[in-house]
Amino acid sequence: MLVEKPRVPIRSMLLYGLWPGFIKILLYRLKGYRIGKGVSIGFGSVISGHQVEIGDHTSIGFLTIIRGKQIRLGPYVQIGSMTFLDTPHMEIGEGTKINEQVFVGGLQFPDSRFVVGRNCQIMQLSFINPARSIVIGDDSGIGGHCLIFGHSSFHSQFEGYAVDLAPIEIGRSVGLAWRVFVLPGSTIGDGAMVGANSVVSGTIPPRSMAVGFPARIVGKAPVFPKTVTDEEKVTMFQNIVAELIQFLVGSGLECDCNGGIYVIRKASRLGRWARKAWRMQVSTGDAREATEVPGIERPDVFLSLFEVPHEVRNFLSGRKIMWIDIATKERSRVSNDLGEEVSNFLRRYGVRTLRWGAS
Repeated sequence: MLVEKPRVPIRSMLLYGLWPGFIKILLYRLKGYRIGKGVSIGFGSVISGHQVEIGDHTSIGFLTIIRGKQIRLGPYVQIGSMTFLDTPHMEIGEGTKINEQVFVGGLQFPDSRFVVGRNCQIMQLSFINPARSIVIGDDSGIGGHCLIFGHSSFHSQFEGYAVDLAPIEIGRSVGLAWRVFVLPGSTIGDGAMVGANSVVSGTIPPRSMAVGFPARIVGKAPVFPKTVTDEEKVTMFQNIVAELIQFLVGSGLECDCNGGIYVIRKASRLGRWARKAWRMQVSTGDAREATEVPGIERPDVFLSLFEVPHEVRNFLSGRKIMWIDIATKERSRVSNDLGEEVSNFLRRYGVRTLRWGAS
């Protein structure tokens, strides 16, 4: 064949994949790859590209293959095990998670692009073909077993059959349920949702709900999404915090509420006297007032329903307190074990938080 067709990179797997992660990273840096601090690459996994950049604290599971001409993985990206990402131009934004056994590849062109924004999630066993380009906006979620195809071709175009090779654009804060099929040339607007087992062809307007085969609009403003009052938000928030505490207790931790601060303890193997304790302050009002209450012990995590002003964010970060702002879906770059658990729990309710400020 005149044009070499890439297969599984056995040579790269033998040269790099079998090394321990820290040696593999060293070899890749010597090769010219730009790899940040705190990066982990699992056993058997390989990265192959001409220009490669990997941000801080990104993790790649075992037996995963990432291949392309230009590869850019932002900081805090998580890519699961046995995933195959193979496209010439690839960019994955900060905080995005790609689960296990996701396949990106297939029929492509030298300028094919796969671009995923920040804080997205692609669930397991999805198959994505960026024949021309696929662009996914920030904070969007792709359910498991989804099929996103940039081409539709098999029979001869000269015999009257349709051949489609077209880009796909998925906006910001879009949700695709499990087993959604997106056809070439489709556009899904910001804030839209597509129900399970639907087939998308054409355009789905922003902030609408579409279901069916083919997908049709069944909900739009002002009915979908519904308007939530501040009072309703407070009730929702209190219920979520109560469920969070139940989750932590059910996971073997001890939780008490002391003067507006939740105290979470983890028993130590050395005995109860040596157990680790974290403190979480919860605010349903003005964040400034909450941080100025006298007599409250310094928390490890400050969780606020409403927006945390910049000066309060800087104040908390300066004291190494992790803050989480639900209103803006942002969090501090300061982190700790309790804060990470809280952030992961909030994802169950669609609150995926981005790290605020410069790296």
